Formats: sequence, C-alpha cells, structure tokens
Amino acid sequence: MINLKKKFYVTTAIAYPNSKPHTGHALEIVQADIVARFQRLLGKQVFFQTGTDEHGLKNWQTAKKEGKTILDFLDANVAVFKDLYKKLNISYDNFLRTSDKKAHYLGVQKLWKALDASGDIYKKEYTGLYCSGCESFKTEKELVNGKCPNHPTKDIDEVQEENYFFRLSKYKDILSKKIESDEYKVIPKIRKNEILSWLDKAEDISFSRPKTTLPWGIPVPNDEDHVMYVWCDALSNYITGPGYGTDDKKFKEIWPCDVHIIGKDILRFHAAFWPAMLLSGKVPLPKQLFVHGFVLSQGAKMSKSTGNVIEPFDQIEKYGPDQFRFYIAESMPLGDDGDYSEKLVVERINTELVANISNFCYRVLSFTNKNFDSEIKDIDDDKVIEEITKKIEEAKKAYEDYDFKKAVDEILNVSSLGNKYFQDKEPWKLINEDKDQAQKVLGTCVNIVKNLTILIEPVIPNFSEEIQKQLNVQDLKWKDINFELKDHKINQAEIIIKKVEVKAEEKRQETFAANLKVAQIKSVEDHPEADKLYVLKVDVGEERQLVAGIREHYSKEELIGKKIIIVTNLKKAKLRGIESQGMLLAGEDNNKNVGLLTVDDKPGTQVKVGSLEVKESQIRIEDFLDLKLKVKDGKVIYKDNVLKTDKEEIKVEKVSEGNVC
Repeated sequence: MINLKKKFYVTTAIAYPNSKPHTGHALEIVQADIVARFQRLLGKQVFFQTGTDEHGLKNWQTAKKEGKTILDFLDANVAVFKDLYKKLNISYDNFLRTSDKKAHYLGVQKLWKALDASGDIYKKEYTGLYCSGCESFKTEKELVNGKCPNHPTKDIDEVQEENYFFRLSKYKDILSKKIESDEYKVIPKIRKNEILSWLDKAEDISFSRPKTTLPWGIPVPNDEDHVMYVWCDALSNYITGPGYGTDDKKFKEIWPCDVHIIGKDILRFHAAFWPAMLLSGKVPLPKQLFVHGFVLSQGAKMSKSTGNVIEPFDQIEKYGPDQFRFYIAESMPLGDDGDYSEKLVVERINTELVANISNFCYRVLSFTNKNFDSEIKDIDDDKVIEEITKKIEEAKKAYEDYDFKKAVDEILNVSSLGNKYFQDKEPWKLINEDKDQAQKVLGTCVNIVKNLTILIEPVIPNFSEEIQKQLNVQDLKWKDINFELKDHKINQAEIIIKKVEVKAEEKRQETFAANLKVAQIKSVEDHPEADKLYVLKVDVGEERQLVAGIREHYSKEELIGKKIIIVTNLKKAKLRGIESQGMLLAGEDNNKNVGLLTVDDKPGTQVKVGSLEVKESQIRIEDFLDLKLKVKDGKVIYKDNVLKTDKEEIKVEKVSEGNVC
C-alpha cells in the first residue's frame, strides 16, 4: 500500500512511435528520471510512468507502406524506444501503450462517458485545416504562409466531416483561475502566461474522426462509425496507467499526478485540453506541469531537412550514458532551449565530470587507500563544511524547482570546494607532520565524496553507484547527506569516468564564432517604442523573433518573404523592451547605404565559411564584431573565405564595398 503522504507521481508525454526516438525524447525522459530519482532519495514512494501514443493516421499509413500489420509495426518501433530508455538507465515504473486494450481502452471509454454525462460532448459538421505532421487541426492564425510552422514542408488539408466535439470553451474561465492561482501550477512562468493568453480565445475542440478517415483508434462508445481523436485517447494515459477504469483502489492511491513533464510545443494540450477534460469528468487536476524547451543543434530545432539531427544512440555509444545524461541536464536552462554540441559535450566531460568530480573522488579515495590503509576515523571541523552545506541546500531547491542546470552547477561547486580544501590542506605534506590531522582531513574529504554521490545520483546514477561501492556504502538517501561517516574502511579506488581524447588536428582547427543560417521573413511590425526598429518573425527551421534597425532602409513590403542571413547563436537580448532571438546581417558602405545579406536557399540552411568549423555555443555581440566581416564586390568575406551555402554565395544588396554589421 502506498503512503499517500509520501506518494509522488511523475509522467512524461508519451512518445509517438512512427519513427525512431530523437534527442528530444532523450531530453524529456532523462529529466523525468532525474525527478523520479531525486524524489526517491527524499524517501518518496515514486510512480514514474512513460509510454507510447500508438493510434493515429501516421502510424497506420507507415505500417501499410512498410507492408506490416499495425501491431507488428508498433511492436518493432516501441522496442527501439524501450532500448533507448534501457541504455539511458531510465527507472520508470510503468510503460503504457495506448494500443493496450486491457490497461488503456476501458479507462478511456469511461472518461468519454463521464464527459458525455456532463453534457460536454456534441456532434456537428465541421470544416477544418488539418496538419498531417501534427495530426491535429489548425486555425488560420496558426499557419505561416499557409503552412504549419512545425511542418513547413507538408501541405495543409482542408477536411470536411461530421465529428464529435468537446466543450473546451465552457471551462476556459475556471481553468484560467486555477492556473493563475497555481492550483494547477504551470512552470516556468513564461509558459503560464502563454497559456493564460491562449485560453482567452479558446474554442471547442474536435474529439473524434470517422473510421473512414481514421481506421486505427479507440471506438467511440455507442457509435461504431467513429474513433476517438487523440485528445481523449492519448492524454488519458496519465490516468489509465495508475488504474482509472480498471483499478479504483490503485488510482485513488496514486492520482493526482504530482508533475507532468512535457515540451513547449504541446503546452495547450496539457495546460488547456487535458485539465478541462478532467474538470468535466470530475477527476482531480494534476498538481504541476513542467514545460521544457527544445534541444537545438547548430542553433536551430533539429530537422532532417536541415541536416542537423543528433542521434541519441550514437551519442550514448560514443560518450557513455552518464556523460550523455550529464550534458543533457547541464545544458538546458530552466524552461528554455539548449544547444547540443559535440564539442561542448567533450569540453564538459573533460573539464567538469573528469577534472572536477571524478578527479576529486579518485584523489581522495586512492590517497586514503595508500596512506591510511583505506581507513578514516574522524573529520576536520573546518569552515568548508558550512560552505558545502549551503551549496547542498541550493542544489536541493534547484531540483525541487526543476532547474536541473542550476542543480548540476551547485553540485559542481560542492566538488570544487572539496578540491580546493584538499589542495589547501596538502595532506601529502601534513602526513609527515601530524598524521592524525592528515587522516581527519581525509575523513572530511571522504564525507564530501559520499555527499557528492547522493547529490549527483539523479543525474549520473551509474557513477554514483560505482563510487558508493568504492566507499563501501550502498543505497544512500538524501538524509545521509552529512559529515557523520567515521571509523569506516573504504574499498579500492578506481577511475570511473575518463577523459575524452581530442585528436591533435581537431585541437588545431580554427573555428568561426558566428553560427549563420538562412532565414525567411514571415512578418514585420513597427517596434512600439523605437522609430528605427522593426520586430520581425522569421523562419530559420523554426520560428524566431528579431529586432532589427533597418526601418530607415527597407519598407515592410520589401521585407516580407525575403531570405536573409541571421546569427543564430547570439545571446538573446531585449531591445527597448522586446526580445531579439538573433541578429540579421547587413552590409554598410562609406556613404551609409545599407543592404541585407541574402541568398536563394531554403530557411535553416547553414552558411559555410570555407573549411572552418562553425561555433555552436552562445556568443556575445562583441564576439561577432571581432570577426570584422567585409563586403567585397557584393560578396561577404572572412579572411579570404567567401561566405556561401552549398547552393550559392551570399550576396549583399545595395552595397558593393564595406563592412558587415
């Protein structure tokens, strides 16, 4: 039986197994696993659920295309997701497949009937704009040049059919109040504000599809001609997994969910559609919704069309599961996007995991093996204990706030303090002057190592387990973070994480600091607070907002649809109160003529600078200006390299000779 005071239920969004998992799936499952492991360390009885969303047209069509039955197709793809999660050491308690008739169908149909009993399901003729990539209907406002911004290469279909609808509009006011008051807490605040703004205009949503259109799905109760659309089917996994419709006792013990973990692209489904359905069905709301950003590659959302996809299996094989988990956790700011760069992966492994944490643990334990027959007795009552205790509390709060980057940073600070303490005390010298005091210093250091293994366990569990074996302790919990390990004998020290060797030619290779890409301007507005600035929305493989000082040089009509070059890895900045997520590039000559850099290539295309490696980590405006790009004969030059895409050279409008700004 679950102790309700100690229960903690965490979920991920369920993955759509139409193709193999990508780095975004890895991000979310690792973050959820960090939460689950942290809560277990606190002594909570955790129920951690993930799974797969297996109905829908894409799965059906892909299975037919591959000549497989739908279940054979799904079984093969789901096995790949489970293999990834196994390789990542994910500690889920339940993996729910929405094709599971025993575990899922009964609860879904029970919820449908509850919504119907509340008078919130009705049938009507409907004409809508349907994106096959999202498998959802879109409004005109959501489209950019008639395309879905998330699937700009796919056509939008106009669908006319009779569907069941759910009265979302009935619940938008009460739901807004619950989100505003944090009864249903949306984290971070930027996503809370986003959904509150969207709810103002929320309309009823399509809730079914005819079997003639969608042959693969859960049947609508009492209507054999319709199957449930994704909302009642997929979203219900969060309650069917813990027993809704199949095990009332288990469901009452586990529900409500303590936190859903999802990506920002499915915010409205989880912060509007799902809680409204629960209100209608008279099911308690979840407590929290944590919304993470995207894993970017080369400054843009990963996409096969732009060739910037990072495969998680390859990265795990190349660097190791703990190393991959560490970078994923440490590189994602709270609720914002983070860039995945192999160069930075290697840098973080070598400077943070190896040179800081792993090196400290090995130095301390091997020194104790060699000089004190692997035994500690007492500790040194030093101020470092107070300093580390403060950092431990900050790390705990960061975990509780789902700020995994800050948690890792504070843990690295603990290790740094340990390294400094060991170095300052110089036990290799002290051992000849006062061996008892030297052993106390090592006692303190061994306790710091012990505390580090607990602090870092949610992020790199393999490392933590192996170091605890060397410490001759096991299954430590958060309550064991202290300096009370005394009169204790440790086991033999071994190096767990090793430095990644970088080839000499890679070390010598010159890099180009700015990550430049082709972008297409989708909209232009006047900046409300500045006469010389425009606010642009551009497509660079994803939508970004730019603030640009070209109002005196280009009209709005000239800019719409134009393909330009932007810096994608420039640190975000606010210009007169409006955020700019990059910078467009222009040439300027001695006569103050200004012309945009342009090229006829698709949005998201990488700009190349000879054979130089393009830097992917964030840069400051000063770093860009230091490049001193020139315009010569209407082309852009960097150290004799002409900037170009694979298709053609970058051109500069209106300017023949000058500088790029």
